[in-house]
Amino acid sequence: MRAVLFGLSTLALVALAMPALAKITQYECKFAQDRRGGGWVPEVAFLRIDDAAGTIEVFDPVIDYYVGNPIPAILTAETKARRTFTWEFEAKNTGGQGGIMRYTMSYFLDGRPVKLSADPGTYDNTWSGEGSCKITTR
Repeated sequence: MRAVLFGLSTLALVALAMPALAKITQYECKFAQDRRGGGWVPEVAFLRIDDAAGTIEVFDPVIDYYVGNPIPAILTAETKARRTFTWEFEAKNTGGQGGIMRYTMSYFLDGRPVKLSADPGTYDNTWSGEGSCKITTR
């Protein structure tokens, strides 16, 4: 009996000492393509939140073209109604024209369409799009 109790106690201590399973949440967001997007609002964007690493990354065809790999994003607002993420990267054409592209994505918890805006920094125009997200957690 004592061996069984020791075995259970040891198992309980090991279980308490183990870190909780890391949670990874991925947003796969699809945006309607129309003139408001100006080519800067991607058809699809992937946002990955890794709780264990404390990181958020984003990747889409525009980032793929200008950067080539996922880039960091920041959770800039979280309320009972929405989560807002931002990211930026340098986007220059072969002639060296361009600048920093800043993106803001707001995901609404009540089912409203996700909103994405692209701001070319030093230029006056902005682009925007709406869509929907599929969220998976593991």
